[in-house]
Amino acid sequence: MTVSVADTVAPTRFQQAVLSFRGHCNILNAGGRGSGKSFSMMLDLLDHCRLHGADARPLVMRESWGGLLELTTEVLDLASAAFGRCSRNKAEGTIYLPTGGVVTFTNIGDENSYARHQGRSYTGLFADEVGNYPPQAFAFLQRVRSNLRVPSGRRVDIHLTANPHGRSHTVLFKNFISKAPPWHPFQDNVGDWWIWTTSTLEDNPYIDRVAYRRQLVASTGTDQALADAWINGDWSVLGGVMFDVFDPAVHIIRDPAHASMRLCCGGDWGTAAPATCILLGQLKSDVGPYRYGSIIALDETDTADPSDLSLGNGAPPQAFAEMVREMSARHGWRNPHVVMDDARGLQSDTVIQLLRENGIGAHKPIKKDRVGQWSLIRSLLSNAVTGDGPGLYFTNRCPHLLETLPEAPRGTLRPEDIDPKWPRDHWLDALAYGVRDLWGNRATSGRHTGMY
Repeated sequence: MTVSVADTVAPTRFQQAVLSFRGHCNILNAGGRGSGKSFSMMLDLLDHCRLHGADARPLVMRESWGGLLELTTEVLDLASAAFGRCSRNKAEGTIYLPTGGVVTFTNIGDENSYARHQGRSYTGLFADEVGNYPPQAFAFLQRVRSNLRVPSGRRVDIHLTANPHGRSHTVLFKNFISKAPPWHPFQDNVGDWWIWTTSTLEDNPYIDRVAYRRQLVASTGTDQALADAWINGDWSVLGGVMFDVFDPAVHIIRDPAHASMRLCCGGDWGTAAPATCILLGQLKSDVGPYRYGSIIALDETDTADPSDLSLGNGAPPQAFAEMVREMSARHGWRNPHVVMDDARGLQSDTVIQLLRENGIGAHKPIKKDRVGQWSLIRSLLSNAVTGDGPGLYFTNRCPHLLETLPEAPRGTLRPEDIDPKWPRDHWLDALAYGVRDLWGNRATSGRHTGMY
């Protein structure tokens, strides 16, 4: 590659090792923080543009908007050093190369953002920090692969970077990390060759490694496992998650419009912690690939602090009841019913009583069995993958549920239950109450009936 970038910042030995696989395998650059993963991805991007010349149309993605802007600026500087004067269109999110190639930068996290790319073709996919994607965004990242098209005789290039212990840790662990040792190529289930690489901050001589290590340790507090994951690129830290069978590509679906369903809301009350409610629908017949009896999480509402999902905003039951009614009304259900655990208020009135007084039918679960509930959810998730029976699915209207479900850790002393010290289980408790209620009443017509 005839670039002068090496005169400014020479690739490290680690980056050279990663780039030795370009043109042969798709790459998941999956080491620790500060090891130089993003720069090796950018060098791979430049080489892709060189090889494809005027036909180069790579797509570059990052989860956060601020991070994407920073990445765009860095790529522009490197591309100008490599190819000469380049132009940037901030409104379009593009960089035009003097070779005729065009690099496009984007965030994709929902249907609307993905729709902007319908009908467009790209020659490569370069996605930075994919470990931090929430599961629904990761599913759209995978869907972008349907836009990758190159002329006969050329190769589509895919290069991803990720740190362990992010929101998509479980998905990456299942689909890549567990498939082969690092630096050993393997084929995925569609026949593409991949390699995943590992690294530590010791592989990057261009930063003050001692000072950065101190910052990483300080940022993780007493969580030594998280510090080890970020410093050493240790992907085993979250190997013991409860719902390891969860796969965004299988379990996140579109709303099955006009399907006949039994509806139910599962709820979990909190004031200091968030109050949560999940709207669930159980199919009354087969709908496309989804079996009769399958349960779909259609929507959610909660009182969580957006900056910290373990905290609630203190909303009273009356306000929570209004939120539940609004969520249900979006789906044409005018008389919602909630199954949730009860809690006594300051004046000896219970949450269930207050919900009833505010127009929400409510009752306590017939049986409380956390271990049994997690086992049922795991079984339904597995059925969705294998097709052996009714499954459990989710729409992208449930972002907090989809963020917390894949990361839910098993308990250290009781691995069949979720770790009791984990503070973000409120959406899962709501899901479990609703799923158990629907599943226990699946043979009857039920009191909760909805039409889509």
